[in-house]
Amino acid sequence: MKHLKIIQFFICIIIECPTASHAYSHLSPYSYCCGNPVNYSDPTGCVVEGATKKDAAMAVEDFRAMFPGDEVANFRNLIIQSGKKLNGKSFAPISSEALSMAFNGISLNDDQQTLVEMVVNTINSKDIHKVEYVPQRGVLSNQASNIFLPGFMMGKIAPNMPLILEANGGLPVWLIESEFGGGVTTSTKKGSYSLIILNGEHPNGRAVTTGHEILGHGRSLATGLGHSYQHVQSIRTENLILRVMGIPYINTRIKHGTEKTLVPNPSLLPSFR
Repeated sequence: MKHLKIIQFFICIIIECPTASHAYSHLSPYSYCCGNPVNYSDPTGCVVEGATKKDAAMAVEDFRAMFPGDEVANFRNLIIQSGKKLNGKSFAPISSEALSMAFNGISLNDDQQTLVEMVVNTINSKDIHKVEYVPQRGVLSNQASNIFLPGFMMGKIAPNMPLILEANGGLPVWLIESEFGGGVTTSTKKGSYSLIILNGEHPNGRAVTTGHEILGHGRSLATGLGHSYQHVQSIRTENLILRVMGIPYINTRIKHGTEKTLVPNPSLLPSFR
């Protein structure tokens, strides 16, 4: 069976590669698979994942909202949940063939192409980027609490945490919002975990916050940029999303992160994909 796969791979190189997805091969993280990631790679290794199916549905909604306009309608339709009923907890992978068909005859500007690459690479990566949408009034799920509580137990607020947990019946969302605003992301062993606060602080809409967190923080962390680059990369990612969405706003974010500084050249493209 192993030899058959090798033979199939080289047949692909000889026959399929000159034509299949040639025009848009630069958009695919699976270019080494000769445009056939389903047959030549592990199709289960690609995850943007919701804490629940409902979270995954909201994340799909936000990712689609990042791509308004008729020229990207076909690509927008590729952003779906996994499973036969399209209601799974993770995003379905995007193949290079589907990507090529979505942009057949379509020219993308630099911003659109960059954001498409970032989204496809995130969805198709082997890292697990988990997202949970939490109500503004309430407490975090046990899963999210296990991720975020240790940070509060080591911070300045640590002496008061037992009383806060007891009074609220868990780690309250208001504490997350007071520290981080409408969203927050932390790295995990397998990728990242993002919290998006429903009806929270989203000056340019929830989709922008979701992209800021999952792409700007989660994806950049997974590419190895590390925590020291998070302030700049996330803001540049946010401004990229704003431009693609046609929102006339540039975020320099002096209140963002631990740096609390202006971002140099905030309109530059992020350095990761």
